[in-house]
Amino acid sequence: MAEGSSGNSSSSKSLMWMMIGLFTGLGILLASGLFVASRVVGSMGLSAASAKDTVRTPGGSFRLQKETEVGPGLPVYPRSSLIVPDEAAAVAAVKQAQSGIETATYHTNETRDFVDEWYSKHLSSEFTRRDAGEKPVPAIFSEVRVSDNDIAFVAERGQMVRIVALSVDSGGTRISLIRFSKSSPTSTESPAAP
Repeated sequence: MAEGSSGNSSSSKSLMWMMIGLFTGLGILLASGLFVASRVVGSMGLSAASAKDTVRTPGGSFRLQKETEVGPGLPVYPRSSLIVPDEAAAVAAVKQAQSGIETATYHTNETRDFVDEWYSKHLSSEFTRRDAGEKPVPAIFSEVRVSDNDIAFVAERGQMVRIVALSVDSGGTRISLIRFSKSSPTSTESPAAP
Protein backbone atom coordinates (compact mmCIF):
# COMPACT_ATOMS: atom_id res chain seq x y z
CA MET A 1 0.00 0.00 0.00
CA ALA A 2 2.84 2.38 0.72
CA GLU A 3 4.06 2.09 -2.87
CA GLY A 4 0.60 3.03 -4.28
CA SER A 5 0.28 6.15 -2.13
CA SER A 6 3.80 7.37 -2.97
CA GLY A 7 3.02 6.82 -6.70
CA ASN A 8 -0.15 8.93 -6.38
CA SER A 9 1.76 11.60 -4.48
CA SER A 10 4.45 11.65 -7.14
CA SER A 11 1.93 11.94 -9.99
CA SER A 12 0.01 14.66 -8.07
CA LYS A 13 3.20 16.69 -7.70
CA SER A 14 4.04 16.09 -11.34
CA LEU A 15 0.55 17.17 -12.42
CA MET A 16 0.76 20.25 -10.19
CA TRP A 17 4.11 21.29 -11.75
CA MET A 18 2.74 20.70 -15.23
CA MET A 19 -0.25 22.92 -14.48
CA ILE A 20 2.00 25.64 -13.01
CA GLY A 21 4.22 25.42 -16.11
CA LEU A 22 1.20 25.57 -18.42
CA PHE A 23 -0.31 28.65 -16.74
CA THR A 24 3.07 30.38 -16.56
CA GLY A 25 3.63 29.74 -20.27
CA LEU A 26 0.17 31.06 -21.14
CA GLY A 27 0.77 34.14 -19.00
CA ILE A 28 4.10 34.85 -20.72
CA LEU A 29 2.51 34.28 -24.15
CA LEU A 30 -0.39 36.64 -23.36
CA ALA A 31 1.91 39.33 -21.96
CA SER A 32 4.22 39.19 -24.96
CA GLY A 33 1.21 39.33 -27.33
CA LEU A 34 -0.12 42.44 -25.59
CA PHE A 35 3.34 44.02 -25.69
CA VAL A 36 3.73 43.37 -29.42
CA ALA A 37 0.18 44.66 -30.12
CA SER A 38 0.85 47.88 -28.20
CA ARG A 39 4.09 48.40 -30.13
CA VAL A 40 2.32 47.87 -33.47
CA VAL A 41 -0.49 50.27 -32.55
CA GLY A 42 2.07 52.82 -31.35
CA SER A 43 4.16 52.54 -34.51
CA MET A 44 1.09 52.99 -36.73
CA GLY A 45 0.35 56.24 -34.94
CA LEU A 46 -3.20 55.47 -33.88
CA SER A 47 -4.34 58.15 -31.52
CA ALA A 48 -7.05 57.09 -29.11
CA ALA A 49 -6.87 60.39 -27.23
CA SER A 50 -9.81 61.84 -29.16
CA ALA A 51 -13.02 60.66 -30.74
CA LYS A 52 -11.44 61.03 -34.18
CA ASP A 53 -8.71 58.43 -34.54
CA THR A 54 -5.91 59.36 -36.91
CA VAL A 55 -3.63 56.97 -38.74
CA ARG A 56 -0.32 58.52 -39.77
CA THR A 57 1.48 56.82 -42.64
CA PRO A 58 4.38 57.91 -44.84
CA GLY A 59 1.80 58.74 -47.54
CA GLY A 60 -0.23 61.03 -45.26
CA SER A 61 -2.66 61.04 -42.35
CA PHE A 62 -6.11 59.47 -42.41
CA ARG A 63 -8.96 60.13 -39.98
CA LEU A 64 -11.13 57.16 -39.09
CA GLN A 65 -14.75 58.28 -38.71
CA LYS A 66 -18.20 56.82 -38.49
CA GLU A 67 -20.64 57.93 -41.18
CA THR A 68 -22.37 60.26 -38.71
CA GLU A 69 -19.06 61.90 -37.76
CA VAL A 70 -17.79 62.76 -41.25
CA GLY A 71 -17.02 66.39 -42.00
CA PRO A 72 -17.20 69.57 -40.01
CA GLY A 73 -18.54 68.26 -36.70
CA LEU A 74 -22.09 69.58 -36.97
CA PRO A 75 -25.18 67.56 -36.00
CA VAL A 76 -26.30 65.15 -38.70
CA TYR A 77 -29.99 64.69 -39.38
CA PRO A 78 -30.75 61.15 -38.09
CA ARG A 79 -32.65 59.83 -41.14
CA SER A 80 -30.11 60.97 -43.70
CA SER A 81 -27.33 59.24 -45.58
CA LEU A 82 -23.92 60.52 -46.59
CA ILE A 83 -23.54 61.40 -50.26
CA VAL A 84 -20.26 60.04 -51.56
CA PRO A 85 -19.01 62.49 -54.20
CA ASP A 86 -18.32 61.44 -57.76
CA GLU A 87 -14.91 62.12 -59.32
CA ALA A 88 -15.56 65.75 -60.28
CA ALA A 89 -17.13 66.56 -56.91
CA ALA A 90 -14.23 64.83 -55.12
CA VAL A 91 -11.72 67.03 -56.98
CA ALA A 92 -13.68 70.14 -55.97
CA ALA A 93 -13.86 68.89 -52.36
CA VAL A 94 -10.09 68.37 -52.27
CA LYS A 95 -9.53 71.94 -53.53
CA GLN A 96 -11.93 73.25 -50.87
CA ALA A 97 -10.20 71.20 -48.16
CA GLN A 98 -6.84 72.64 -49.19
CA SER A 99 -8.25 76.12 -48.68
CA GLY A 100 -9.58 75.15 -45.23
CA ILE A 101 -13.24 74.48 -46.06
CA GLU A 102 -14.67 71.26 -44.63
CA THR A 103 -17.89 70.07 -46.23
CA ALA A 104 -20.07 66.99 -45.86
CA THR A 105 -23.29 66.48 -47.81
CA TYR A 106 -26.22 64.28 -46.80
CA HIS A 107 -29.56 63.39 -48.37
CA THR A 108 -32.86 62.52 -46.75
CA ASN A 109 -36.28 61.64 -48.14
CA GLU A 110 -37.92 63.99 -45.61
CA THR A 111 -39.28 67.38 -46.70
CA ARG A 112 -37.14 70.46 -46.21
CA ASP A 113 -39.65 71.94 -43.76
CA PHE A 114 -39.38 68.86 -41.53
CA VAL A 115 -35.56 68.92 -41.62
CA ASP A 116 -35.61 72.70 -41.01
CA GLU A 117 -37.73 72.14 -37.89
CA TRP A 118 -35.33 69.44 -36.64
CA TYR A 119 -32.26 71.67 -37.06
CA SER A 120 -34.09 74.59 -35.41
CA LYS A 121 -34.42 72.41 -32.30
CA HIS A 122 -30.98 70.74 -32.39
CA LEU A 123 -28.59 73.59 -33.20
CA SER A 124 -27.34 75.88 -30.45
CA SER A 125 -28.63 79.43 -30.04
CA GLU A 126 -25.37 80.56 -31.65
CA PHE A 127 -26.86 79.68 -35.07
CA THR A 128 -28.96 82.26 -36.92
CA ARG A 129 -31.58 80.99 -39.35
CA ARG A 130 -31.65 82.58 -42.80
CA ASP A 131 -34.72 81.86 -44.93
CA ALA A 132 -34.57 80.96 -48.62
CA GLY A 133 -34.61 84.04 -50.87
CA GLU A 134 -33.81 86.43 -48.01
CA LYS A 135 -31.91 89.54 -49.12
CA PRO A 136 -29.11 90.58 -48.92
CA VAL A 137 -27.17 87.37 -49.52
CA PRO A 138 -24.10 87.13 -47.26
CA ALA A 139 -20.78 87.26 -49.14
CA ILE A 140 -19.57 84.08 -47.41
CA PHE A 141 -22.27 82.11 -49.26
CA SER A 142 -20.53 82.60 -52.61
CA GLU A 143 -17.24 81.37 -51.15
CA VAL A 144 -18.76 78.07 -50.01
CA ARG A 145 -21.37 77.65 -52.76
CA VAL A 146 -24.55 78.09 -50.73
CA SER A 147 -27.48 78.99 -52.97
CA ASP A 148 -29.83 81.90 -52.39
CA ASN A 149 -32.68 79.34 -52.48
CA ASP A 150 -31.28 77.38 -49.50
CA ILE A 151 -32.44 77.67 -45.93
CA ALA A 152 -29.25 78.24 -43.98
CA PHE A 153 -28.24 78.23 -40.34
CA VAL A 154 -25.09 80.31 -39.83
CA ALA A 155 -22.87 80.59 -36.74
CA GLU A 156 -19.78 82.76 -36.50
CA ARG A 157 -17.35 82.53 -33.59
CA GLY A 158 -14.27 84.65 -34.11
CA GLN A 159 -12.85 83.62 -37.49
CA MET A 160 -14.69 80.26 -37.53
CA VAL A 161 -17.89 80.03 -39.60
CA ARG A 162 -20.26 77.06 -39.52
CA ILE A 163 -23.17 76.67 -41.94
CA VAL A 164 -25.97 74.13 -42.26
CA ALA A 165 -27.59 74.61 -45.69
CA LEU A 166 -30.87 72.88 -46.61
CA SER A 167 -31.83 72.69 -50.27
CA VAL A 168 -34.72 70.99 -52.02
CA ASP A 169 -33.45 67.92 -53.84
CA SER A 170 -35.14 65.32 -56.00
CA GLY A 171 -37.06 63.11 -53.66
CA GLY A 172 -36.24 65.01 -50.46
CA THR A 173 -33.72 67.39 -48.93
CA ARG A 174 -30.01 67.89 -49.45
CA ILE A 175 -28.14 68.86 -46.26
CA SER A 176 -24.73 70.55 -46.56
CA LEU A 177 -22.63 70.86 -43.41
CA ILE A 178 -19.84 73.41 -43.86
CA ARG A 179 -17.08 74.73 -41.59
CA PHE A 180 -14.26 77.11 -42.46
CA SER A 181 -12.17 79.95 -41.16
CA LYS A 182 -12.91 83.39 -42.63
CA SER A 183 -9.24 83.90 -43.41
CA SER A 184 -8.89 80.51 -45.19
CA PRO A 185 -10.94 81.05 -48.37
CA THR A 186 -9.55 84.53 -49.01
CA SER A 187 -5.95 83.60 -48.14
CA THR A 188 -5.73 81.30 -51.16
CA GLU A 189 -6.66 84.10 -53.55
CA SER A 190 -3.78 85.89 -55.20
CA PRO A 191 -3.25 89.49 -54.09
CA ALA A 192 -4.26 92.19 -56.55
CA ALA A 193 -1.53 93.77 -58.61
CA PRO A 194 -0.61 97.38 -57.66
